[in-house]
Amino acid sequence: MTTGLQEGIELFNRGLYWEAHEAWEGDWMPDRKGPDSGFFKGLIQVAAGCLHYSRRNRRGAVNKWRSGADYLRPYLPAHRGVKLAPLVEAIDRDLAAMGGREWPDLKMPAISQE
Repeated sequence: MTTGLQEGIELFNRGLYWEAHEAWEGDWMPDRKGPDSGFFKGLIQVAAGCLHYSRRNRRGAVNKWRSGADYLRPYLPAHRGVKLAPLVEAIDRDLAAMGGREWPDLKMPAISQE
């Protein structure tokens, strides 16, 4: 596991979504066309969705979570030591909750490792 990936997970799990995004971007940028590109894009999009949710931006949260989950699905159930299945399941659950009229009180997902 790279330092950026590990650091990003720790930041994400502390609710520091922008900082997690930055850590993962450092791993993704040099290898944007590589086999792990979608994996890092997915993590970055999920973090952006959590940031939008924290700012009560429904459209931003939904769009980023949806695209993030779609990027991560090909890597299920786990990739590079990251358990992705529970993360994608949590995102899908949160997306369903965002479909109502009221603003849902969601517990943000956590990222766990193998």
